[in-house]
Amino acid sequence: MGTLTELKARIASDLTRDDLTSQIADVIGDAIKYHQRERFWFNTTRTKTFNTVPGQVEYGSAALDIIPNIVRIDAIFLPQNQSIYPLDRYEPGDFEFLEGGSTGGGKPTSYTYIDQAIRLWPTPNAVFPMRLHCFYKLPYPADGDTNAWTDDAEELIRAHAKMLLYLDLIEDDENAARMQSKIPVLLEALRRETSSRTSTGVLQGTDF
Repeated sequence: MGTLTELKARIASDLTRDDLTSQIADVIGDAIKYHQRERFWFNTTRTKTFNTVPGQVEYGSAALDIIPNIVRIDAIFLPQNQSIYPLDRYEPGDFEFLEGGSTGGGKPTSYTYIDQAIRLWPTPNAVFPMRLHCFYKLPYPADGDTNAWTDDAEELIRAHAKMLLYLDLIEDDENAARMQSKIPVLLEALRRETSSRTSTGVLQGTDF
């Protein structure tokens, strides 16, 4: 698996430039930020869990590191006694009314997501495991570290980063256009793999 350090070195080698260290780091960040908006198999999870705390309504990064970076929650489940209980989702405004009518704690049956945190109702009165299905922003890795942006999506991020360098710094329109033409092809390959990895074989309605 490739690391961020190796990705930076590869871009410098592709450009035959050794004087763009900070600029390369910046455009890699910009490329990742751009593609974080799209759902791939590697930024979707069905296995992340956190435990509730008796008397605590809100759960953020202290409960689970990805919670502040969630783009969309697909579902939250409470596994208990060999059964799985799905929680009902509420929009934040509707959740206010739900909380306002609360008379005590219990086993959570509902949730909302607001201010980069998950809120549960009723307020947990015991430790309950929560299993999260969601799409989240996979972060920028640290130097020497690896994640999907420097491995599975490395070619996409490298092409996008070089396009930005050619456009904004090197001012080479021909090579910028060459990189730009590669991006849709690389993106489509990731989309196809995502579809293949996540397909259930059952047609589902579009989420509007």
